Amino acid sequence: MNPITSFIKRYPQGVFWGIAYLISGGGYTLSVMYPSDFWPFVIWGIALGGALVTGIADGRTGLKTYFSRIVRVRAGIQWYAIALLTPFALAFIAYALTIMMGAKVSRQLPAFGDVSGLFILFFLTNAMEEPGFRGFSLPRFMKTRSAFTASLIVGVLHAIWHLPLYIAGEQGLVDFLHPLCGAFLFTWIFNHTNGSVFLAMLLHASNDIASRFFGSVFSEADFTAYSLWLGGAFVVMVILLRVFAGQELGRKPEAAMDTLPAEQAAMAR
Repeated sequence: MNPITSFIKRYPQGVFWGIAYLISGGGYTLSVMYPSDFWPFVIWGIALGGALVTGIADGRTGLKTYFSRIVRVRAGIQWYAIALLTPFALAFIAYALTIMMGAKVSRQLPAFGDVSGLFILFFLTNAMEEPGFRGFSLPRFMKTRSAFTASLIVGVLHAIWHLPLYIAGEQGLVDFLHPLCGAFLFTWIFNHTNGSVFLAMLLHASNDIASRFFGSVFSEADFTAYSLWLGGAFVVMVILLRVFAGQELGRKPEAAMDTLPAEQAAMAR
């Protein structure tokens, strides 16, 4: 067997996250050096990276599962509502608390047309992280760990993935809580929708829109307060999920995820 293929089969998680971090650090650096409106689409590399590693590690059967999750749209209407509206509920709570603490609204909320157009853009760019993060990595971690622990690992790795933005000052450290805490919500929905990455992509795009939607009305100083309240709302959400959904976040012990049944423990490394 080719040494590279053998290495990928043995350490699929490490290879995938290596690709993801290369895209994050390298893509961001190149986007600063050579600005272009097309750079957000480099995130497609994460979805393709997940497909590449899956194809090598799991073969055609694994690839069929990988891509089927992306188009898995059959889910109860309540899960669509949760995926689309939960980020707005959290952001509204932060918005209301910021105003209650004395912040002034300096501009109007964005128009619906602007928001819907941006949602589509984020769904086609930022949300393309999810086939890799939730479709590839999360199920593998859950093979040998509780859903809560697997979510924590993916959340930390996802937050670190944003490190170039923190270093550049485009995001504050409190924003680290969004991917970290959001990972538990993703897993909860994932476990209740037969592993639907499509729902995860909707949730991702909605979250990116919601924080901007309500945060855009504040001045820089008040926006900092808003960000802190939003981070706090995410933390409370995780606590509530742990209390009411348990450590398996809705995953039933008898329900096998549709990853390959013959996966070795090494694939969860």
